[in-house]
Amino acid sequence: MSMELQKRLHTEFRRHGIGLRRESIKLVAAYVVDSGLEVEAASQQVLQELEKKNLSTTIPTEETVEDIIALLLEPDIEEDSSVQIISAFEVPKFHYDPIRKHFWRSKSETTNLFGNAESKISIYRDRLSILQHRVQRNVLFNKPSLEFGAVKRDWCELTQIQGLAGCIGETKFILGMLSEIEDGKLFVEDPSGAVPVDISHALTTTGLFTENCGVVAEGELGQDGIFHVSVLGLPPLETREAFAEVTGEENFFGGQAVSPDEIAEIEEKMEKSAASELFVVLSDVWLDREGTHDRLRTVLSGFNEVETVPSLFIFIGNFTSRYVGLEGGKISELKAHFKALGELIASFPRLMESAKFIFVPGPSDPSPSQAFPRPPLPACLTSSLSDSLGESAIIATNPCRIRFFTQEIVIFREDLQQRMQRLTCLTPDTQETKSFFQHVAVTVLGQGHLCPLPITVQPVYWEFDHAMRLYSAPHVLILADQAQSEEFHYQEANSKCFNPGSFGTDGSFAAYRPVQQVVELSAC
Repeated sequence: MSMELQKRLHTEFRRHGIGLRRESIKLVAAYVVDSGLEVEAASQQVLQELEKKNLSTTIPTEETVEDIIALLLEPDIEEDSSVQIISAFEVPKFHYDPIRKHFWRSKSETTNLFGNAESKISIYRDRLSILQHRVQRNVLFNKPSLEFGAVKRDWCELTQIQGLAGCIGETKFILGMLSEIEDGKLFVEDPSGAVPVDISHALTTTGLFTENCGVVAEGELGQDGIFHVSVLGLPPLETREAFAEVTGEENFFGGQAVSPDEIAEIEEKMEKSAASELFVVLSDVWLDREGTHDRLRTVLSGFNEVETVPSLFIFIGNFTSRYVGLEGGKISELKAHFKALGELIASFPRLMESAKFIFVPGPSDPSPSQAFPRPPLPACLTSSLSDSLGESAIIATNPCRIRFFTQEIVIFREDLQQRMQRLTCLTPDTQETKSFFQHVAVTVLGQGHLCPLPITVQPVYWEFDHAMRLYSAPHVLILADQAQSEEFHYQEANSKCFNPGSFGTDGSFAAYRPVQQVVELSAC
């Protein structure tokens, strides 16, 4: 990187009234080299992005220039490309600053799965900070700035754990995480401390309360030093619009972001033209079971005959009815099953021409670790599948994300209903709903995390816990689970959750129309 290039850039920006510090000049110079653009063209791109930020100074910070360069280096979406598949390991990482009350994007790109002790600590600190950020903005917990006469609004003041000292017998609201610091004894803890709690007589809202779950508790501190909870609830949800008001144009989801100025145009011109789009979602595609191949042929044959074929077929594991380890014989057998699946799909040229096929691993599929997020299925298994389908085959992570124009979709495969039911600290309240799937969906959305269980029960890669978070809530959350309840879908705060059922068990699958946001459960 020559000094002459840096001098030319310095002169070019000065000509437009912008002064760049030395490190910022180096960043722009690196962008010129990487992009292959002329100095004037690259400078003009950076200047245009600087104008959008409405800076109050003519000397932008290094962080501002770095963010702009990162934005300019993101690949453009082709006009005819409506679907982006986003790996869990490509989800941008954000931290929340509770002092300044804003999110900031991590500068370092994580490539190492195994973090240090600080990474583990930050998992819970960041999760709770995000929940505090959301709860404190909620109208129920946000103190009114002005009150006039009879125009008053009821609100609840949150108290930190350390603030409970000396408040014996007073009703207080606390926000923290349930934890078992001592064997058989529950606590609620926040960054200021921890207090033992008694939840045996607590009224609860819809949702599941497990260890490491963020909760809002109403109760009183007793003479025994225990916080006796009268009402226990999950952090209230919020809409994407409310979240965007305080975070601006930050892209938390991943992939190519859509700016607010472009949303209306895209929705009008592109999503309406894709009104017939259809996604087919099949979970527990047990390739080792007799009859699965015939069921798949029936499904594919049926969609091959419709006027507009689906644009996406999402195959979700487990891909065998029994756990497959790393034994050579079982691996060879599974590889043969994937080869047969590829040949079956390839026998429908019309589908091959118009659709893409996504393969998401399940919890029992071969993987180097049981921790989330799970990497894609090993290439040694799917090479023949890719050979048959070519670029139409997408071997994805678990979880994975899909951006359909402006719509955000998250896919996660785990037996959450069974695991969370086994680990819940309280019997779920059935006054509002008896659907266990709804309890699970409310919990996941409320926690803003796909797997709000202790990492001792379900490990998570410390450096990639952000890939499991949901902030803001997506438009669609597919919680693929072998357990099936009477209600397979649920909607809250503009987010639709559904379970496609277990294809291997009873042939059930889901058909989702993204433009209309309508989901239908079918079976064959």
